[in-house]
Parts: sequence; structure tokens; C-alpha cells
Amino acid sequence: MAVLIALPALAEPAAAGRTANHPNHRLTGAAVALEGDLLSVAGTPVRLMGIDAPDPGQICRNRYGSPFDCHRIATGVLAALVEGNEVDCTIAERDRNGLFIGECRVRGFDLGGAMVARGWAFTYRSLTSTYQKSEAYAQSKRLGLWAGQVEKPWQWRSRKVREEAR
Repeated sequence: MAVLIALPALAEPAAAGRTANHPNHRLTGAAVALEGDLLSVAGTPVRLMGIDAPDPGQICRNRYGSPFDCHRIATGVLAALVEGNEVDCTIAERDRNGLFIGECRVRGFDLGGAMVARGWAFTYRSLTSTYQKSEAYAQSKRLGLWAGQVEKPWQWRSRKVREEAR
């Protein structure tokens, strides 16, 4: 009996190892938001495919021009979406740092799409057009980051690299 109970736990590392070479591997479990576009699902980090949310240290401005920690807010929005729910991710690939990238869902709803539609993440247009309508909706309604002033995360990172090179 003890062997039968232990078998699923023993199978986990092997399944995780196969993921790198097998696109569309499924990963399911409880999740914690690490960033606005990064989850830990059953202890495994997964970046949400096709979106980019503010980075740690990134400061945005609200509609009145007051600064706020947009990374913290975006992370909180994703945390609220996954809280108490099982998350189901389909892993598509690994990024250049070896991190899993995938489409993750809660009760059938795409978390990347939800973050973009709420205005707390941007679509990576160079990678996919999947979320362009959701982003246009959020922008037209001035939702989330669109309510104030924000520098897109990839632009913010590039600027930071240039500033540090000086």
C-alpha cells in the first residue's frame, strides 16, 4: 500500500524532466503568483505565454500622476485570479533561461488573457497576436495600467540596461 501511495510522488521528477523535450506537457496544481506574468504551479515556475507584466522595481503613475508600484499590483491581480483554484498549464517551451512558458487556465479561463483584458499586462505583439483585442479593450476602457502612465516592461528593461551601461 505504501508503494502505491509513493508512486505518484516518485513519478513527478521524471515528468518534469520530460517537459523540456515534449511540448504541450500539462502541469496542474495549486499556484502562487510570483510576478504579474509568472506563476509557481505545484512548485514549478511557469511564465505566462504571450504577455509581459511590469517588472520588480518598475514604477508607474496613476491617472493623477502619482507613482505606484505597478509590479506589486500586477502580481496581486494574478494572485487573486489563482487563489484557491487549481491551475492547469499547457507548457509550450522553455525560455532562454530554461524557464517553462505556457498557457495557464483557471476553470477554463486563460490567465494571460485575463491579465491583458484587465490592463495589468501587455501582449507581446512580436510573439503572438492572441491578446491584441483584449489589450485594445483594456486600453479603450482605461483599465489597469492604461488608466495612467506606464512604460511597457520591455522598454523599461531596455532603458535600465542603457542607464546601467553609462
